[in-house]
Amino acid sequence: MGRKWIAIMIVLLVPLVLLLTGVEIATRDDAFFRQQYQANDVMDNTGMNLDTLMEVTDEIQAYLFGNREDLHIRADIHGEEQDVFNEREIVHMDDVEVLFARGLLIRNMALAFLLITVAVALSRKETFVWKALLAGCVLLIAGGLLIGLLLYLDFNRYFVLFHEMFFSNDYWILDPDQSNLINMVPLPFFINIAKRILLWTVGGTVLVAFLSVLGLKFGGNHEKRRNHIGD
Repeated sequence: MGRKWIAIMIVLLVPLVLLLTGVEIATRDDAFFRQQYQANDVMDNTGMNLDTLMEVTDEIQAYLFGNREDLHIRADIHGEEQDVFNEREIVHMDDVEVLFARGLLIRNMALAFLLITVAVALSRKETFVWKALLAGCVLLIAGGLLIGLLLYLDFNRYFVLFHEMFFSNDYWILDPDQSNLINMVPLPFFINIAKRILLWTVGGTVLVAFLSVLGLKFGGNHEKRRNHIGD
């Protein structure tokens, strides 16, 4: 594979890796979930106290990341032990788990490619890799600004569009009068987790961009010195 195609792959894979990593970090953030449950009156809306909600959250996270087989969970609701989720919610979360599994697989494969490529670049003192990484960061920032603007203008529209694109059924449409799931994660939750994902993604982008600049600076100097000696 030539340098041109490697560079193109790097530019495209950097945003993918950073965005999916941002999704993972935000989804694993217990403090964020706790804060959102308190801010959105989830305890009153579900009949579960905060400790119970966090226990259920731990089980959801375990399921999404492949550490639990199903979401048939029982908990104390309104003072009585019962199923937390109904069949419609479980079917929807099955679809979500598949999406997570595929996303993490793609992220891990892309990350492995990037790490190997960077390692080779370091050993050979190549500079095109650093330029490609930096270009990927620029692409991600531009895309992030566009996505952020669209979500700011009409979050609900793009929230619905996302579900219509990635889910082949309507099980994601849940009734708040019957669904603990939608009462645990109402629309304000999704607005705030989208912000959190963008924040983590931007943080990762700044770090990668900084390392790329360092790579260009020191790798470029090495290459200049090598060329000078060759002359």
